[in-house]
Amino acid sequence: MISRYYIQCVLVAVACGVGLAGVTRGQPPKDILWFGNSFTGQPTPCCGTSRSVPDIFRDIATAAGQPTPRNRNAAANGQSLQWHLTNNVSVITTGIVASEKWEHVVLQDHSTWPTHIGNLSQHLSSSLALYQKVALHSPNVVPVMYETWARGYPNSYYAGANPSFPGGPAQMQQELRDGYRMSTENINTTVGMELAKLAPAGDAWELANFPANFYDASDPSHYHAQNRGALLNALILYGTIYDDPTTSDIPLSGVLSSLGLSAADGPLLTGLADATLVPEPGSLTIFGLAMALLASARRVRR
Repeated sequence: MISRYYIQCVLVAVACGVGLAGVTRGQPPKDILWFGNSFTGQPTPCCGTSRSVPDIFRDIATAAGQPTPRNRNAAANGQSLQWHLTNNVSVITTGIVASEKWEHVVLQDHSTWPTHIGNLSQHLSSSLALYQKVALHSPNVVPVMYETWARGYPNSYYAGANPSFPGGPAQMQQELRDGYRMSTENINTTVGMELAKLAPAGDAWELANFPANFYDASDPSHYHAQNRGALLNALILYGTIYDDPTTSDIPLSGVLSSLGLSAADGPLLTGLADATLVPEPGSLTIFGLAMALLASARRVRR
């Protein structure tokens, strides 16, 4: 969703005859704190990907002409947000230069916690409490709920006499989507404003119909992402954090090469991201103007 602030910046730039590239260049790098597990990827990633989502996200932002963000990846494999809240909050103050504040905190929970087989109430309480811990240090921090994806079709969740999700991946994704929407709204209701953002990565997987080549090929349960899926996640997070619902004009050749992906993967994945990161209907007219300016600015930067 494109923000009113971004639209205002575009209109001011137009009125003053200033290109959007100038607006972008004047911004400082974002300081972003990441809490999650293997679906985010530790600094040394595992489980199907060769690079973590924060690292891929950083390179996408740089390729798009943004100041290279300063990420602090606090992910820990196999852990929930409640675990981070109990064991991993010191990074909030130690992971950033003393004079700086976090601009965004990305919150990715255990892969089943927002569903009926997980712990929805803990997902809601821990995401709110962890955001509040970060806000004590950085009052203006924006929480970003990183919605994860359903297991692939071969997973045991959908098999047997009493499957966990008889409706298949679509049912699991609906529960994940509902859970992450609830946690986003829970934060917003608590702070009394539309502050938290939802990064609908799992929705993009569903749009692609949970293809086998998005999952770790070494895992027959279709659980973790491989590089193709990780890039899609990073694109969704980039579009959400930077209020940029058009990723298809970002030059991604270097990112694709770093992941061992082909040139054809670029339009496939950015197309899925763009179709998921659609603006509100009321914003379509100004969105078209903003995107035209953005494309022009990127051509200048190249």
